[in-house]
Amino acid sequence: MKPKIKSPKDWDRRFLQVAELVASWSKDSSTKVGAVAVRDRRILASGYNGLPTGVVDSQFRLEDRDTKLLFTQHAEANCISFAARTGVSLLGSTIYVWPMPPCAHCAASIIQAGIGRVVVYEVVVPQRWQQSFDAAADMFSEAGVALLRLPESADTVPDEVPSNIASKIPPGLRSISS
Repeated sequence: MKPKIKSPKDWDRRFLQVAELVASWSKDSSTKVGAVAVRDRRILASGYNGLPTGVVDSQFRLEDRDTKLLFTQHAEANCISFAARTGVSLLGSTIYVWPMPPCAHCAASIIQAGIGRVVVYEVVVPQRWQQSFDAAADMFSEAGVALLRLPESADTVPDEVPSNIASKIPPGLRSISS
């Protein structure tokens, strides 16, 4: 018998669930991150943290922390790269990232790709990454990328940070809601 999965009523939570599923594909035993780019409720691209395509993900590379950090591509960067590789524009799309917000480097890539909205769960992040996450939030704000931090409980929904990127998006692509 197929298990019953209660699907959330709002699309943001649904796509965060998809990002969580994509994260499970990562071979990183310590941190599994997933990202899904969406426009008009349609998935455009996905990515998880891992070694680049064609690079052997040997046990040593996955277990030796320094080597792993040198070789690993973050989920958001993988998502953007796969979209570019297949000729899919992410301009005006929303990216859903699970389980933590984008780092500063990924934030720069998100901004450069023209993604207009980032959705994550509100979580307590490890202190060693806090500076990077704070810098990412600052860049999003300055660049006009909306950042929505959802509480893990569906009972409360925060206000979304407004974005001014809509004025930069061609009229046919202005629907940045999921």
